[in-house]
Amino acid sequence: MSSNILHTSLLRPPILHILRAAGFHATKPHVLDTLVDLAARYLSMLALNATAHAEENHNDSIPNITDVRMALEDVGAFQPQKSAMEERITGEQDRSGIDAFLRWMKGGEHREIRRIAGLVETEGLMLGIDVPADKEDFLTGTRHCVCWNLDD
Repeated sequence: MSSNILHTSLLRPPILHILRAAGFHATKPHVLDTLVDLAARYLSMLALNATAHAEENHNDSIPNITDVRMALEDVGAFQPQKSAMEERITGEQDRSGIDAFLRWMKGGEHREIRRIAGLVETEGLMLGIDVPADKEDFLTGTRHCVCWNLDD
């Protein structure tokens, strides 16, 4: 098995979980393969950019958090509002892109994805965000049914 096939097969379950959390309960195989390919390309580009920044900044191929932040800016995940010249003039680093990214990730549209990923505590709270307890994904529902049938 080539490493490319292995990496693609390892990316399929997370993409399926994201699709399920977004409300899709079925998809065609070629659509899933396209989404997996896009995710793989994005992650590869992010990793290559982070490694390049690490080599440029501190002559090491292992990136630190600053290198990852710069790579996220390169791929468009962080959109700074100020130019490098404005940052130098004010003496402050522009964190508006990072703050907007964090608001987007902690927002309500990702609540279900976090719940399916298991990032929600048992009380239904994660990062101070309430998650509705009545929503249940397929695997959780199946587990409840199996446990209920075993008790009979």
